[in-house]
Amino acid sequence: MADVDVDKQREATASIRGYLYQLDAALLEILNSDIDDQIVIEGIEDFDRYSAEEITYCQVKYYAGKDLTNSVLRDPLYKLFQHFLGLDENARKNRKYSLYGFYADIKISTDPLTVERFKEIMEVGEYIPDAAGVKRLHKKSLLDDAVAADEVIEAFCQVFRIQLSSEFFEHRSSVIATVKRVQGISLLEAEGFHYPRAFDFIASMATKADHNDRTTTRRALQEHLKGTQAVHRRWLLREKDASEYGKYMRQLYFAPNNSAGVVRTFIIDVSTMKDSATICDQLREIARKWSSAKSKTTPNNERYAPFVVLRHSSADLISQVKNELFDTGTDFVDGFPYNGSAFRAEHLNAAQTKERQIALRFADNTDQLLQAVEIIGRKLCHFYDFFFESPLVLEVPGAKSRMVSIPVDDIATIKKII
Repeated sequence: MADVDVDKQREATASIRGYLYQLDAALLEILNSDIDDQIVIEGIEDFDRYSAEEITYCQVKYYAGKDLTNSVLRDPLYKLFQHFLGLDENARKNRKYSLYGFYADIKISTDPLTVERFKEIMEVGEYIPDAAGVKRLHKKSLLDDAVAADEVIEAFCQVFRIQLSSEFFEHRSSVIATVKRVQGISLLEAEGFHYPRAFDFIASMATKADHNDRTTTRRALQEHLKGTQAVHRRWLLREKDASEYGKYMRQLYFAPNNSAGVVRTFIIDVSTMKDSATICDQLREIARKWSSAKSKTTPNNERYAPFVVLRHSSADLISQVKNELFDTGTDFVDGFPYNGSAFRAEHLNAAQTKERQIALRFADNTDQLLQAVEIIGRKLCHFYDFFFESPLVLEVPGAKSRMVSIPVDDIATIKKII
């Protein structure tokens, strides 16, 4: 390979890396914010966070080849102070300012600022020739042209902080780890699928001219990421054989043996199915694995039975499935306690006991399911969406609910997964 000539003075690597670092920092802020806090990319500062209590302005710096000194801190600190100084007294009360970044070395204290320390940082030394031509050091301050009382400087110091972060690749790893935690996924999924899609979401937003188009929330980001898991699993389904795929999914989502305290819902796409016997075979396996119906030792107050929904099913197919389950001795409840009854969510939540061995809770559609789940309290809820073509779009209730979309090419694959 031929040598490539590079002008080191014009090489843009540091600038590009600094901008990527800034986008990673903004993504980390979104992931760690409350669900509806607004984050503005390239707002007043590199990113601004608007919460119910306060507004935070953040500058991001990535100086892998530069130490943090007074002179390096001076300009960004002064810019943040100028913004604070321009606000009226009431507006200053809920403002915060942050300098976030990485430096080759830290040569100064990063403790909270005092008025004296702030003034020291603002001082600039300049060598000016005297009448005899001898250069002498003269000190001036960036504050010389600003009308800033000590109490205003003190108020600013109280709301300013320096956040020292890690070098580029370590910082990116921490962002990916946060994606993993917030999305409740594996590291492989976070690194290979969710993080690239999230970064693209932020990078595309940063190019918009209108600040409204550069404003987002954690809720919006998570909506954007909803389809990512399904795409990943569709790829896995294609690349792996059924047994290997089933084992992988089982390890991810169905390894725990103890289901007590967890409400599980199995939503099964039956759009290509006409055979009720095959469907019942899967439902009986779900009941065997994820219901305590046949347990002789589980106390009544700790018993559990999963909800099931047949998605894209006709009323006739649902009726056939219910009849076959009943005829083969699988005890289940639906939301209809008697012939002609209106749907009753409380009946779908009838208690399983040693005497009443309810194995399944059968909802005819997702509307019935959501009504039933809403009245169960604060339990952790897992929704498993087994689909053929497209994942289910469902607004799951509560912060403790979790939706997992799993593609299958054959309904029999479900037994291999669960």
